[in-house]
Amino acid sequence: MEKTCATGFHNPFLPLNIYIPDGEPKVFEGRVYLYGSKDVFGGEYCCHKYHVYSADIEDLSRWTDHGPALASTDEYADEGITDGVPWSDGLLWAPDVVERNGWYYLYFCLSDGSEGVARSRTPYGPFTDARQICMNGEPISGIDPSVLQDGEEYYYTWGQGNCHMAKLRDDMCTLDETTYAEALISHEDGMQGFHEGSSLRKLGDYYCLVYASEYTKEYPNRGGAPTKLDYAVSKNIYGPYEYRGTIIDNTGVDPSSWNNHGSVIKIKDQWYVFYHGSSGNRKYNRRARVERIRVDEKNAVIAQARMTSTGFGDALDPTERLDAAYGCQVLGGAYFTEKDGLYPMVNITSGCSVSFRDFGYGENARNWEIELGIRALQAGTAILSVNGEEKARIAFAPETGQKTEDADANVLRARGLLEGLSGKAELTVSFLAQQEGELAELYWIEQRPEKL
Repeated sequence: MEKTCATGFHNPFLPLNIYIPDGEPKVFEGRVYLYGSKDVFGGEYCCHKYHVYSADIEDLSRWTDHGPALASTDEYADEGITDGVPWSDGLLWAPDVVERNGWYYLYFCLSDGSEGVARSRTPYGPFTDARQICMNGEPISGIDPSVLQDGEEYYYTWGQGNCHMAKLRDDMCTLDETTYAEALISHEDGMQGFHEGSSLRKLGDYYCLVYASEYTKEYPNRGGAPTKLDYAVSKNIYGPYEYRGTIIDNTGVDPSSWNNHGSVIKIKDQWYVFYHGSSGNRKYNRRARVERIRVDEKNAVIAQARMTSTGFGDALDPTERLDAAYGCQVLGGAYFTEKDGLYPMVNITSGCSVSFRDFGYGENARNWEIELGIRALQAGTAILSVNGEEKARIAFAPETGQKTEDADANVLRARGLLEGLSGKAELTVSFLAQQEGELAELYWIEQRPEKL
């Protein structure tokens, strides 16, 4: 059953209780569709079903959940979908979709290494008639399928460590072995550092391969975590591919950030990168995220983006109560979680901080009152900085502040004043404690112009 699941410009752009990693965006019939796997909070990678989400290209603030699109077990029968993968009960991992002759083909992989395709007459499914992807008469094995339509040809990429590619035959489930490439790029290719999550797109005369990268020069202590979406380009689809750089890095969205997966797309006149970020201080609980990007299509150059709290939007409305989990950069070991239907930042100790990019304070400078929804575990101080400049300090303790109406009666309103704000600005909340140990939990931020 379809339902509107998100309104407004935030990042993550779907509701905070929806965890969609591995997003592949596609535009069909005036709507942008998000195809991804589905995490369950508290679980590990993915589950046994897909949901498809879409938005009108004229209004990217309003997203629709089209309901279950494919399942690999019967556990979702009460949601109107039964097992559609006859050869496997594995978890459904990263998918992609392509259209041909009025059919929409959903390419998917499972946790047992098998890969398949199902089809539908609509971009949102349900997808049926699932078949395994085969080459040389045998099912292939791997992860992360992606398909590029290039004229009359359909190129299928997949793999971990090496990016494999072959053309699809007319049945859309058989790979032509005479067109097979073992490695367009690989994890051994120096700066290319291919890990997984290939997504092949066209930028002008170039083929652009977007992928999760293992390259760790900037983060030598990261342990090879593929948190970056990098890209490489070639004028020949079979390469050689020239490494061009990083599009987005999700390092800092969670202390345990591990992987990334996504792609780029032009919607009307604006380019975007879709990606994901984990939460809960785990590799999992991954939410769909998006950023605006600058792309030189003629020369196939993509400028690296920073993570924001706005996604499709230009700036956050300061007067809206904003859940802490819309912060885009967390330092010091704190993290966002799901707790009693709320989405706080927890495990806050002295030195932790969270940044929100960006709030829109208007053209004329004025003062703004700010409230923090804090559950204080000991006495401490919240330091508020705007664009790196300290603006205010708010002291709090377990017995101070005004109690709120929230489900957790221990959440207090901690109030302060930010002076002389205008334009777009990054707000950072840092914490200082008087003692060691956990200091507080941050639930929300709310601001209003000071009354004159």
